[in-house]
Amino acid sequence: MGFGTIIAGIYFVTILIVSGYAIADTINRMSMLSYQEVVSASSIQLAKLRSSAYVSGLLVGGDHAELYVNLTNNGEVTIVQSDFKQIDVILTYTDNATGNTQSHWCYFDGDASQDRWILNSTVNPNPFPAVIDPLDWNPSKTLSITIVLASPSEISDSPSSVGYLKVVLPGGLSATETFHG
Repeated sequence: MGFGTIIAGIYFVTILIVSGYAIADTINRMSMLSYQEVVSASSIQLAKLRSSAYVSGLLVGGDHAELYVNLTNNGEVTIVQSDFKQIDVILTYTDNATGNTQSHWCYFDGDASQDRWILNSTVNPNPFPAVIDPLDWNPSKTLSITIVLASPSEISDSPSSVGYLKVVLPGGLSATETFHG
């Protein structure tokens, strides 16, 4: 009768050791997967932070309902054409003579009933220069866009007007420019 208790004790200790190993192995694997995902997410965010652009030219159109803008990619990241819809363009301008302020959030290639920005059709190729990847916005390339307002309001080019343009890239960094009429 004493050997049964010893054998049961050995089984019990064996089950405890195997269960402890299984739990420790599961925790180790989960922590390694979590670590790898954190490293992957960090590298993606770091790559996005290396994107950058600046406004290299800005001109109010002749009919005052359009704004022509040149954006130069001075970052290290290529922005592919399918990501253009993730670029936000925000235009705010104030006519100081009247005190009237208007803000427009412009969508990429939207319909005519909304404020939008489109690729400037007079510039070919766009982005330029197009040596490699003619449709993608590579570092050092310039993207020429046209901001088209849907409302009948016009972008004022009177000397008393002040405008502010903000372009937010897919990674979250932005380029800004202030202009005067």
